[in-house]
Amino acid sequence: GNDGALSFGVINSPLESFEGLIRRLYKPLLSSQTLREWGKAETDHQNEFMISLDSLVQNLQESLKSLHSGLELCKPDKSIEAQALASENAASDPTVVAHFIELLEDWCMKVEAYLDDSDRSRWETNDSGPDTELEYWRRRMQRLTNITDQLKTRQCKTVIAVLTTVTKQPQDVLVDRQRVFGSIRQWKQIDINITEAANEAKDNVKYLATLERFMEPLYSGDPEAIIDMLPAMMNSLKMIHTIARYFNTTERMTKLFMKITNQMISTCKLAINGKDPPDMMWDRDPEQLLETLESCLRLNECYQEQYRLTKDKLLTMPKGKQFDFSETQIFGKFDLFCRRIIKLVDMFSTMQQFGALAEHKLEGMEPLLVAFQHIINQFRSKGHDLLDYHSNKFDRDYNEFNVRISDLETSLQHFINRSFESITSIEQSLALLKKYQSLLHRENLRSDLDSKFTIIFHNYGLELTSVQETYEKFKHNPPIARNMPPVAGNIMWARHLLKRIEDPMRRFQGNSTVLSSKESKKIIKTYNKVARTLVAFEYLWNEAWSKSVDAAKAGLQATLIIRHPKTNKLFVNFDREILQLIREAKCLRRIGVDIPESAKMVLLQEEQFKKNYHQLKYALAEYDRVTGKIVPVTSHVFEPHLQTLELKLRPGMLTLTWTSMNIDAYKLDIHVGLQRLEELISKVNDILENRIEKNLKIISRSVLVHLPEDESVTLDDFVQMQEKAVRDMTDQLMAKNMEVETAVEDLIALVKNFPLSSQVGAVSELELTQLKKHYNSLTYRALLNCTRNSMNQVKKRVCSRAGSGFLFVQRPFFEVDVQLSVPSVRLSPSLSDVQRAINRSAVAVIGCSKKMWQWGQLDVPEDERVSFFEILGCDLEIIKVALLLTGALHGTKNEISKYLETFKKYDWLWKEDKDNEYRRFVSQNPSIGDYEGELQRFMMVESEIERIPPLHNIGALTLNTANLKLQLRNESRQWKVQYSTKVHQQARESMFNLIEYIRITNNKLHLDVKNLDNLRYVMTVLREIRERESSIEMEITPILDMYQMLENYLPGGLVDKEEMDQKSVIRSSWRKLVDYAEVVADKLSAIQGIYKKQLIHDVKEFSQDAREFRADFEENGPMVQGITPEEAVERLTRFRDQLQLRERKMEMYAAGEELFALRTTPYPELTKTKKEVALLDQLYGLYMDVIDTMSTNRGILWSDISEQLEAMDESTNGFDARCKKMPKRLREWKAYLDLREMLTSFQDILPLIGELTKASIKSRHWLQVIEITGTKFPFDKELFKMQDVLDSPILNFKEDVEEICEGADKQLQIETKLGDIKEQWTRSAFSFMPWKNRDVEVLQGFGLIIEELEEAQLALQTLLSMRHVTPFREEVQQKLTELSDTTDTLELWVKVQMLWTSLESVFMGGDIAKQMPLEAKKFAKIDKDWIKIMAKAAEARNVVLCCSNELLRNTLPVLYAELEKCQKSLEGYLEQKRNRFPRFYFVSNPVLLLILSQGSDPLQMQPYYEKVFDSISKVKHDRTDKTLITAMHSIAGVDEEMIPFSNTVKAVGNIEEWLGAIEKEMQLTLKSLCEKCALQCLSMPLRDFIDSNCGQFALLGIQFSWTESCQDALDKCRTSKSIMMETNKKQLGVLQELSSWCLQDLKTKMNRTKIETLVTIQVHQRDVFFDLTKTFKERKALDANDFEWLKQARFYWRPNAADKHGPAACIISVCDVDFKYSFEYLGCKERLVITPLTDRCYITLSQAL
Repeated sequence: GNDGALSFGVINSPLESFEGLIRRLYKPLLSSQTLREWGKAETDHQNEFMISLDSLVQNLQESLKSLHSGLELCKPDKSIEAQALASENAASDPTVVAHFIELLEDWCMKVEAYLDDSDRSRWETNDSGPDTELEYWRRRMQRLTNITDQLKTRQCKTVIAVLTTVTKQPQDVLVDRQRVFGSIRQWKQIDINITEAANEAKDNVKYLATLERFMEPLYSGDPEAIIDMLPAMMNSLKMIHTIARYFNTTERMTKLFMKITNQMISTCKLAINGKDPPDMMWDRDPEQLLETLESCLRLNECYQEQYRLTKDKLLTMPKGKQFDFSETQIFGKFDLFCRRIIKLVDMFSTMQQFGALAEHKLEGMEPLLVAFQHIINQFRSKGHDLLDYHSNKFDRDYNEFNVRISDLETSLQHFINRSFESITSIEQSLALLKKYQSLLHRENLRSDLDSKFTIIFHNYGLELTSVQETYEKFKHNPPIARNMPPVAGNIMWARHLLKRIEDPMRRFQGNSTVLSSKESKKIIKTYNKVARTLVAFEYLWNEAWSKSVDAAKAGLQATLIIRHPKTNKLFVNFDREILQLIREAKCLRRIGVDIPESAKMVLLQEEQFKKNYHQLKYALAEYDRVTGKIVPVTSHVFEPHLQTLELKLRPGMLTLTWTSMNIDAYKLDIHVGLQRLEELISKVNDILENRIEKNLKIISRSVLVHLPEDESVTLDDFVQMQEKAVRDMTDQLMAKNMEVETAVEDLIALVKNFPLSSQVGAVSELELTQLKKHYNSLTYRALLNCTRNSMNQVKKRVCSRAGSGFLFVQRPFFEVDVQLSVPSVRLSPSLSDVQRAINRSAVAVIGCSKKMWQWGQLDVPEDERVSFFEILGCDLEIIKVALLLTGALHGTKNEISKYLETFKKYDWLWKEDKDNEYRRFVSQNPSIGDYEGELQRFMMVESEIERIPPLHNIGALTLNTANLKLQLRNESRQWKVQYSTKVHQQARESMFNLIEYIRITNNKLHLDVKNLDNLRYVMTVLREIRERESSIEMEITPILDMYQMLENYLPGGLVDKEEMDQKSVIRSSWRKLVDYAEVVADKLSAIQGIYKKQLIHDVKEFSQDAREFRADFEENGPMVQGITPEEAVERLTRFRDQLQLRERKMEMYAAGEELFALRTTPYPELTKTKKEVALLDQLYGLYMDVIDTMSTNRGILWSDISEQLEAMDESTNGFDARCKKMPKRLREWKAYLDLREMLTSFQDILPLIGELTKASIKSRHWLQVIEITGTKFPFDKELFKMQDVLDSPILNFKEDVEEICEGADKQLQIETKLGDIKEQWTRSAFSFMPWKNRDVEVLQGFGLIIEELEEAQLALQTLLSMRHVTPFREEVQQKLTELSDTTDTLELWVKVQMLWTSLESVFMGGDIAKQMPLEAKKFAKIDKDWIKIMAKAAEARNVVLCCSNELLRNTLPVLYAELEKCQKSLEGYLEQKRNRFPRFYFVSNPVLLLILSQGSDPLQMQPYYEKVFDSISKVKHDRTDKTLITAMHSIAGVDEEMIPFSNTVKAVGNIEEWLGAIEKEMQLTLKSLCEKCALQCLSMPLRDFIDSNCGQFALLGIQFSWTESCQDALDKCRTSKSIMMETNKKQLGVLQELSSWCLQDLKTKMNRTKIETLVTIQVHQRDVFFDLTKTFKERKALDANDFEWLKQARFYWRPNAADKHGPAACIISVCDVDFKYSFEYLGCKERLVITPLTDRCYITLSQAL
């Protein structure tokens, strides 16, 4: 502290004190510090400091051990030593020699034993580090130095010198020289050995100390730090091995290397998990943990690498010492540890991988993550120390873990495959692949991801196809962004499609493996083709827009303004095409497209156009706004002014265009005209608003009456008030009427004086007169409204009924008094008087209009003027209101009568006789309480009267009840006075008695004290005063309360003044008496000497008695050692009673001493005894409570314990808390120790009892407890009590009993789980549904049941694997077998049902059953058995019962085998049908079965024609005979194309036969159409030819025509130089004509598709011939046999050829190969753009075929 004190003393053992201070104080203190208390010190520094501190403590302990446990050589006996030193002939003294010989032999034996002791196991372990080696040699050096120091002492030298002298002397009979010689020789050898050992220790310490600088990284660093210092450490080890004299042996160096290895392993463990428990390793961050594990592996590699580098370096010096140590011994443990690390790396990298998957929250990944977490939790629950690399159990579990992870990774691969299957976007697929590649690191998963790249590239090929189809589908109407113009939108669409295929291709280019395959090259070719098409699309749109710019600019020649023909509203006439042109130009320039100069010029004038447009638009908006401000009533007056403004607007509608130069002057002229017109309109509106309408509103809102809201008035005041208000308001209204008339005149003058155009006439006088009449009428209406509102307010105020009661929103207008007129109550003034006053006010209001003159009479005398009264007096509303006012109070009469009836309940106050009622009350002998009750009743009546509202509102009337209440209260007070007499009498008597007592006592105190009796008498009086003083308030207070009651209930003056004065001084009189008693006491002290001596004598005797009582208490009291607690309790009771007697005496003597003003005599013996008795009472009270409670608890029946267990625990805890609060003095007493032991034992056993009372404890568990404890518990009897357990040694087997209880809980869980499973499958039932139209039930929703069965089996298997399942093993096994059999049966059942449902429709009806009679018969039997078992199952329904049915189990395998046979027969049948009609190979089995089963009805084949033909959607049947087919149809949306067959097809027989007939007739029909097409294409006009042929042959026709034209041109090009150009122009003309049709209405979408397809093909044909023409120009030589022509796909109709359908054929030639046209109907479909790649494909395929 800071008190300046100095502590001093002697420290006997400084080293021990220092070691204890660090180990017991500083080390625990530092270990318990939080991070905040370490300040800025980092965690590494903290760990380093703590390790250094541990090392210091260990060194201190070793040093102490070395000091105390070193070799101590025995010293020679001092007397003999003194004799030897004193005598020169000590060597001749047999006693000295013999003693020295024994000493020397003892020294030799001890030193030799120490030198031979090489066992290090006492302080080294198998995992010791290199510091133990250094510490060993340091300790050995210290001890050898200690021995050497002892040998250098004087005593040792004396012994050696004397014995050496003996060897030099002649033979002495008394000395055994041989023994001496032997001892000396042995000692010299030992001395040499000691010297050698000391040198060895010093040399080893010197060289090993060079490793000390590596110790700190080895012990406190991390693997990376150790790696850094490995070269230096290995160099030091090499130096030790090559230079050290003693330590360079193979054994010692190997052992040193092994210790270094051990410490590296320990450091790695510390770096991995710190000092945390092994289980905490699971909770570490996997990423950091993996880095640490990898660093541990690197440490092993670097360690071995440095070792081998050093070894190799030594090999270069053959003469030097080599590293020929056992590498297995050195690195074996580290390699074993690293094998464990590799496994941990694998485990935690797997955890990191799945953790990363969990963080990304991939949809559908949750089950895999849950399964993985389950695997980890199971592995973790096995409690392996992950770093214990000696544990083989870990390796077995790790292998199992790898197997389960492998299965899980298989599921993960399936999940990844599904995730890629569900993604259609290539970008998303690549992004997902990249995400998986960043997450998944295990080799098998990454290899699977690499294969996904190829799949994505394949999907990219599909994406290319999709883009191509999208382009073809939308190229004429692409979807564009909402804010994009058409041209820019189309170009952006094309660029978007191009980007859609370009971006993935860029990413694919980085993977040469994917792009090198044959399939990839096809995709690349497709990519090139689509890219070129999209670029061409952009070019065409840009060119078309550039040409349309000039047409769009024509809109600039339009006029500026235009008028709508219907609404006459003006609009800015700006062509939207200009804005569209500007938008297109801006957007195209923004996306990098060059725009024409004309568009740039328009774009440069954008701001001017927009400025003119917006300003004109603003001007027209201002025009609408200004004209909109014209009030409708003045619209006719402003017509000339509007016409003037129209003249200013006219140039913009007739002459000015958007390219005119004087637009700005025009705009200025418009704005000036608008401004002047707005000023006029604003002035007119201002007059209307502020001078006319405002005054009219004032007139309309004026109130001619004064009806105050917050006060009531008398009738006379009311009439005078209204007449005055009418007079005042009449003058005001007259002035307002004049103001309005003047304002109208001013408005008319303003309009007239405004300058107008000369082309427009003046304002019409008729319109101005109408305007004046209009506002005259409005003035009358305002006055009418004023009068009506005033009269309505009077009506509302005086006729209101909403204000009944005391509380009101609006104060009633009239106030009348309620007066008591015995025997009734009446109002003053009456209701009729009030009604007359209201009528007078109404007359005054209507009379106001008599002085309001109508307009236009300013020059007429007043007596001749006409007022508004002439009109207003005839208004029906005014008359109606006036009539309502005349009966204003009629509705309030009944309410007033009802209100006055409420006062009848107080009639008894003035009607009944007070004297008679009082006599009747007194005759019942009432108590004071009865009197008070009556007075309270009168007070309540009076309070009730007081609560009557002073004002009561009924309608417009306020009824004042103040006078009535005053009269009623007076009557009530007279009744109270009548009843208060008795109460007053009792109060007066009590007060007089107390005053008399004070007077008498005062006289007693005045007694003259002459003897002891007088003294005692006065002392008694004084005591009586003191005693009564404490209760005097209980006497005075009731008296004052009664007088207070009289004052409360009675009016003042009833009690006379003298009595009230006595009441007021009663308390002061008593105080005076008390004061006088104190004076008397003071006087008595003068005569108390005699009595004082006696008191002193008695006190002395009592003091002696107290000492004797204390001595007796100490000798025979409860604190005597050795007595039992029960005897102590009995003694405590006896001495406590004696103590109470003496306490009373002590109090009596103390009171006497106090009376005589003596110093109070202390009685320390009694005080001490009292304290000890209190402590003992506290201890033994608790002891007896515990004994009683324990006795009660022991008698509790075992069946009742669970209900009282909580109460027992609470009471025991309460006793324990009381026991712990006992003073320290009691804690050494036997009773306290017994109590403590009793409570501790009960607290220990109580949890066991709680466990044993659980519902999970069965008889078998009690038998186990009996077997363990060896105690027979009557657990199966009703009289089994708690004492049976308390008396047993069950606490000695606490852990075993707890294990039994824990097992019981687990068994209860197993039993509950088993019961749940049984209950579940007792209730679980199948659901059935009828199969189609048959009365056959089939299973429904069985998938969920199968899942539940598997879950139940898994749960039962889990139960079987639990340790506590033994009592239920057989039952669980039986249930598992039952559910397993049920699962097998159900799975087979489902298979049979699936086969039956698929074959039922085939064999139970239709054509197939007729063609397979044997199989149909076999299936009929199967069907019968199936119906039978399903009926049985539908009756039972229960899952287990159904599946355990023997009939079902025996029948299902047979049914399954038979159904498979039917299935195989059916497949053979279908194969036959496909062989007969090969197109059936394109149809799935289910669809083919449907087709074949309905083959007898040709109409049922309609939905399936598209399955077997390319474009036949349906066929047309003859209306009379459905077996006759006359035509084929192709449907595309709502459009339809029909091709009649040349010959009718008969659909009879097997379906494959007549379908083959349709195929043949289709080809024949198309061949005839083709022949017709070949003739028409050369002779008919193009449009007629196209319209007369279907899409397929229209296309084939232009290909015939093109081939013919090109062939002819090539044949003649050598003779006619212009024919190539002419043919080229011809092909271009065909393309332009076809393209022009696309801009026309083609009626149907199918027809448009046909034309667009023709355009697509013609574009290619035009390009091909253009290239031929170009080649012809360049080479100047070309003919029909040139390869450039032959490589094209050429179409010919050869009448001389033949095909399978007869003479003539359509030939398609490519190069030198001819193909015959197959005549498959293709309908009218879109065609892809033909690119050079397509041509090359044709060439390649044709050559291959």
